[in-house]
Amino acid sequence: MRYAVAHGRRSGRGGAAALGAEAVARLRAAGHRVTEIEAGSYEEARARCGAAVADGVDVLTVAGGDGLVSLATQLCAGTDTAVGILPAGTGNDNARSLGIPRDPEGALATLVEGDLRILDTLHVAELDRHVLGSVNAALDARIAHRATLLPRPLGAASYTVAALVEIARLRWTPPLHYRLTLTGPHGEDTQELDALVVVPANLPYLGGGLHLSPGSDPADGLLDLVVVRPLSPSRALALLHAVRAGRHTSMPEVEVRRATRVRIEGPADVVAHGDGEALGPLPLTVEVRPASVQVVVPR
Repeated sequence: MRYAVAHGRRSGRGGAAALGAEAVARLRAAGHRVTEIEAGSYEEARARCGAAVADGVDVLTVAGGDGLVSLATQLCAGTDTAVGILPAGTGNDNARSLGIPRDPEGALATLVEGDLRILDTLHVAELDRHVLGSVNAALDARIAHRATLLPRPLGAASYTVAALVEIARLRWTPPLHYRLTLTGPHGEDTQELDALVVVPANLPYLGGGLHLSPGSDPADGLLDLVVVRPLSPSRALALLHAVRAGRHTSMPEVEVRRATRVRIEGPADVVAHGDGEALGPLPLTVEVRPASVQVVVPR
C-alpha cells in the first residue's frame, strides 16, 4: 500500500515529529511505499497532504492533534484515501472516541495492523468543510478558543481551565440566544431558546476527554445535537463534573436530539469551532455526510 505520513519538523524532543518518523520506518519495514511529509507550517502541511491525496495515496497519516486530524478529514472525505491517526496533540479526542490508543506503541500498531472503518462526517455547508468529531457553537466555542491561548504544557487540562474561566464569567455574561432548525427522520422543527452549549456531535468526546455525547455513533447517518440551557456558575461546575463521566444527559438542563441537519443561528460574535479549530461566525449549517471517510482503527 501507499502511505503518506505528515508531521512537524523535528526540533528538540518533538513528540509528533518523532512519532511520525517512527511510523515511516515501521511502514517501510513492513513493505509499504511511504512518502514522508515533514511540514514547517499548517499551510505547508495542507498543500503537501492535498497533493498526496490527489496523487491517490491509500492512507494519509497525520501525527499530531485533532487539528491535523481535521485537516486530513477535509482532504480525504469523499475520496478513496483513508485517514491514519497518530495522536500527539493536546486533546486527541478523535483518537479517544475511535478507540485508537494514545500511547505511541499502541498507535503505531494500529496504523500498521488496523482495519479500515467507514465513518460519517459533519459537513459545514457554508464553508464546504468536513469535521470528524463535533462543532462547538455557543459558550463551548468560546471555551475552545480560550483553550488555544493557554500554555501548551497544560495539555488536555487546557480545556478544563478554559471552561472554569468562562464559567466564572457567567454571572456577567448575557444569555446566548439561538434559533435552531433541525431536519431529521421525522421532518423539520425550529426552536428558539437561550443556550449555554450547542454542539452537533458525530463522536462522543471533545475538549480533552469530555464525554459530551456518549450516544454518538459515527456510522449511523445521524448527528447528536447536544444543547445545555443556561445555568448558574455552581450548576455549571456540577455539569462539567458530570460530563467527564458521561452522566449529564439526565440533567434537566441538557437536551440531546438526533438529526441529519441543523442550521444554527445565534450571536454574531460567536466563532464556531470544529475539532478544536476555528471555523467561522454564525449562522452555520451542519449536516451529516454518511459514509464519507475511511479511518484506520484497531481490529
